Amino acid sequence: MSAARPLLDRLQEAAATGIALPADQGEPLEAWQGHALLLLGLQLRLSRGEALAGWKVAFASRAAYERFGLNEPVYGALTDVMQLPPASTVDLARFIQPKLEVELAFIIGEHLQAGSYSDEQLHAVVGEMAPAFEVADCRWQGWRFGAGGFLADNAAAAGFCLGRRQPFDAARAAAVEYTLSRDGTSLGQGELGSREDTPLRSLCWVLRRLLEDGQDLYPGQVILSGALLPPLGLAPGQYRLEMLGQALELTFRPAEPA
Repeated sequence: MSAARPLLDRLQEAAATGIALPADQGEPLEAWQGHALLLLGLQLRLSRGEALAGWKVAFASRAAYERFGLNEPVYGALTDVMQLPPASTVDLARFIQPKLEVELAFIIGEHLQAGSYSDEQLHAVVGEMAPAFEVADCRWQGWRFGAGGFLADNAAAAGFCLGRRQPFDAARAAAVEYTLSRDGTSLGQGELGSREDTPLRSLCWVLRRLLEDGQDLYPGQVILSGALLPPLGLAPGQYRLEMLGQALELTFRPAEPA
């Protein structure tokens, strides 16, 4: 791991300068090394005053994680500085090569400690749910990476925005419908139907995985359960997500020249 630590320093420099790293710098990294760097990067964030806000699921579908030689999804960490207020305007200059994802977020309502839990018991600790945007951003040039590099990059977690929270309802979460538009032009829509990588399945997976990794879950922590539409390259404009009987909006303005 000592040999991999300089890579974390370079990733942090890339975030500060807005200049992505060549993909080949992350290619030798194994998934376990990337995961360790993810947790080390989180520790550094917390030591600098950021607060842990929750977790995101990535590679939620079987096709996604098998593509990278994995046998399960992965997760990344969310901190308070990543949260974007709804209906706000965000400068694209804060990101390198951002993409927007549509998600269903779950908010933990009870302290959850290590143990063996059924799906129903895990559902019972969720207090609320909300429509959500995730802004994923990659510090590898061209979004080219292996599993280890992706994990070292905190699974591309860069920003998130929650809509109005409402009481958790497993039946409603299992049948959620959603539409996404930009400046009034439709960008996609969907419903869960029979898809395998459902938000509830991702929720249960990540809660169990976090507990296995020694992470307790606390009230108020957010779980982003995975993209419901293919990630979209972010362009300036107003994005509107309709889900759970409400609309969530974020506006992105062009990056101003340096």
